[in-house]
Amino acid sequence: MNNVQRIQGLLITMDPTALALTASVNSVRILVTAFDGYEKAKFIKSDKAVCEEIRRRSGMLQDHFERVHAHSHNNDLKGLRASCDEIFTTIQSIGNDAQYSITGSPRTIHLDVGKLSKKAQKKLVNHDLTTLNLLVEATRDANELLQSLRTNEKEVELTKMAHMVHDRIGRARNHFLERNMYIDGLVKR
Repeated sequence: MNNVQRIQGLLITMDPTALALTASVNSVRILVTAFDGYEKAKFIKSDKAVCEEIRRRSGMLQDHFERVHAHSHNNDLKGLRASCDEIFTTIQSIGNDAQYSITGSPRTIHLDVGKLSKKAQKKLVNHDLTTLNLLVEATRDANELLQSLRTNEKEVELTKMAHMVHDRIGRARNHFLERNMYIDGLVKR
């Protein structure tokens, strides 16, 4: 039924972007569980898969905001362009955090990486999924911002939307950075 579902007799049209984002998060969830979470022999492999997905997501956000930046530049929307410049910095930071994750190096300093209890492994997997969901929501918000550019919304509204996306990206970055405390056993949530 190509992007259309019937639920109890109601016809619902699904946004292709939402379907793609949901599929992406589900694929990472499957990927992580396929590695049995973060077991000793597979921890680095699982960790790299999560970090790569975070880098991929940050690349998507970068692409979105390059288009927003170009539009704001071409239409002399200085406030929105300044917001994009700030967002680029945050996107680059989360990408770098994932790329240079301390577990991503061949000689990780996390000596107890494989000694996480099953409970701690589950918390770490859920923590990573929350980070990815925050990035999915940020991507969805960025798509809405791009759509609003096409409908000629006022700069004030566009800038508010950009700030909302920036905030979500910042929360995703901070959430991702907390994961090292899980790995080190410093956080008991």
